[in-house]
Formats: sequence, structure tokens, C-alpha cells
Amino acid sequence: MSDDTFMSGVTQYKITIYPAPADGKRHAMILVLHGNAGLNPPFDSQIQRFAGSLAGLGYVTAVPQYYHNNLPPPLDIDPVPHVATLADAIAKVAARTDVDPKRLGLVGYSLGAATAMTYIASNAAGAVKVLVDFFGPIQGNPIIASGLAQFPPTIMLHNKKDEVVGFAANSEALYRMLPGSVEHRLYPYDGGMPEYRFHPFIANDPDDVDSRAKATEWVLNHLPPTVPV
Repeated sequence: MSDDTFMSGVTQYKITIYPAPADGKRHAMILVLHGNAGLNPPFDSQIQRFAGSLAGLGYVTAVPQYYHNNLPPPLDIDPVPHVATLADAIAKVAARTDVDPKRLGLVGYSLGAATAMTYIASNAAGAVKVLVDFFGPIQGNPIIASGLAQFPPTIMLHNKKDEVVGFAANSEALYRMLPGSVEHRLYPYDGGMPEYRFHPFIANDPDDVDSRAKATEWVLNHLPPTVPV
């Protein structure tokens, strides 16, 4: 992996890039987007490990920051200002010689998932080939609601007892709203204990492990790392 930067507007942001195997091929790229806690403990290691595991399967993966110097403002819940930053991060990764720029996947956590969905709905008809939505909010976002026909194959993974981003009003609602022309799957989790009301999955607990496995399988099925010759 390598630490790099990219520009969006007049602001410089950090990005971590996990390269593809040095085999001379062009590989699909996957951007993994953090939530509104930024890349701060304990979420940074979860996100970076998942990006690294996908790179190990043959993708070029990248974890961009959309907060300058990783300093999230309090209570940021609006994905719209981050869409342009995501577009510039995608352009940064797409310029690599080991990347097939026409084969893009997005993985988002919470606000990162909302940002990915807003990007797809507003800018990227056909550009994104697969979406992984970890407990992303859609409630009150008219851009997402109006752009569902543009979604790629989408997997949603969410704790049913989430008290921050409600399961029924967000992931379950998205599952019901997506048209039949979009392949989509919803996996609800409950943590196996009554007091499990956390928003993110707890690192390395059974739901975290299972959700990453299902997400990985979804990505492999819908966006193989390379195109067979």
C-alpha cells in the first residue's frame, strides 16, 4: 500500500492506495469510503483491512479521505458536499496504469455509503458496476430516491437494532425502493444479543466477519478483478 494525496477544488486530501498484482494487466478499481467519524480508531483499521483484503484478490483499492487532515466536523450527515471529492478521488485512482477506468466498484460505510449512492444517482449512470452499502442512510435524500434506476448490483448489510441509522427507514426502505431491473440483496443482522444497538459492526465479531464475506462474494460475482482474455 502507499499513502498519497489528491486535490478536490482547492483542498488536498489524503488517500491510501493498495495496488494490484504487478502482472501487466488492468484491474478493476474499488474505492472504500469511511463514515462521518473519518479514519479514526476503531474504524480506520476495519476499513483499511477490508480494502487490503480486496486488493489481495486482484483489485486496485483505495481509501480516500473526504475530510481535510481527517478532521470530521461534528454531526456531518449530508453526503452532497462529498460527492465532488469522491469524483476527484475516483479520477486519481483511474489514472493509474494498472487500473481499468471503466470498471469501478464502491464500498461505503454509513455516510460514505450515502455519498456513494448520491454519486451514483446524480453523476454516474453506468459508471459504477457494483455497490456495497454498509448501513448507509438514505432517509431525506431526494437525489438517491430519484436515481435508483441507475444503481448497479447492490448489497446492503445492516444491524436491525441500529439506533443511529434506522434499519427500517434506510436499508429496508432502499431494498423495497430499488427497481426489479437492479439486482439487489439485503442482509439484516442482530448481533445475537438484546443490547446490540451499535451503528457499525463490532470489529471481528461474527456479524462483522460474515458481512465482509458476503460483501466480498458480491463484489467478486459482479465485478471480477480482471476481464478474461
